Amino acid sequence: MLIGLPRLPFVNLVFVVTSFAVAGTLKAQDAGDLHEDSHFREEQGVNEYTTPSIEELFEMLDSLKPIPNQQLTRTPQPLRLDNRVKYALSFGALIGDGFLAAEEEDTKAIELLGRELLRRAKGLGVQQRVNSHSKQLLELAKRSDWTALRRELIKTQKDVEDAMLDLRDEEMAHLLSLGGWIRGLEIAAASVAADWTPDRVAKLRQMDLLEYFLQRLDTLSPPLKSTPLISRIIDALKELHEKLASKEPLSKEDASGIRDTAHDLVALFDQQNTPSGVAPRY
Repeated sequence: MLIGLPRLPFVNLVFVVTSFAVAGTLKAQDAGDLHEDSHFREEQGVNEYTTPSIEELFEMLDSLKPIPNQQLTRTPQPLRLDNRVKYALSFGALIGDGFLAAEEEDTKAIELLGRELLRRAKGLGVQQRVNSHSKQLLELAKRSDWTALRRELIKTQKDVEDAMLDLRDEEMAHLLSLGGWIRGLEIAAASVAADWTPDRVAKLRQMDLLEYFLQRLDTLSPPLKSTPLISRIIDALKELHEKLASKEPLSKEDASGIRDTAHDLVALFDQQNTPSGVAPRY
């Protein structure tokens, strides 16, 4: 479990001094180079659990085949909102949809996916960074190069995260990664529920990642953290943590419950309104 440092006066002083030093370094860099700076990435809380988690997620899903694609496939719906939180979360979830489309070798699904990825990217202010990826995804699908298409999905997610860092918008970078992980958890839990074994269900206990995302959610700005959507996600992940932290073996019913929890969260990403009203713009 990731544990933060206590907020001691000395630590705060060091942080201020370090921040000025980092700021001086960043000033000398081009804006497009920020995502390559390791000090900047650590300052923003971006580490091995963000971008690589999508690639690791695909590998984990590979180990749970066969995937019940028929139960999980969905048609991406356009978002008509001024809400960057939903654009970030749903962009990550769409990357998970891409995994399913590649598994089904569905060129039409990739065409729809590429279009929606562009719309989400526009909502995040990084459409230019995704345009070439969208075209490449469609081209790879037409060539039936599904292995390369999966690699392109991973590159797309990373490029958008890098764009968020260049914009100093680390909150959206974390939410994008979170959306992909929750969609992946839905796919994984559905696969386990369809073919339960002790070894397969054990792969749902992704405690390090779960605790990481809970910590990142806890560090969001108070206005964002208090919105109905983020509050719902935090509550659901805390309940999930309690379930997975138990020493009791996970049953087939538990796997179904995890699938349903993740499914309900993913559905919220694409709703035109958040629970109890519309979230403010971020």
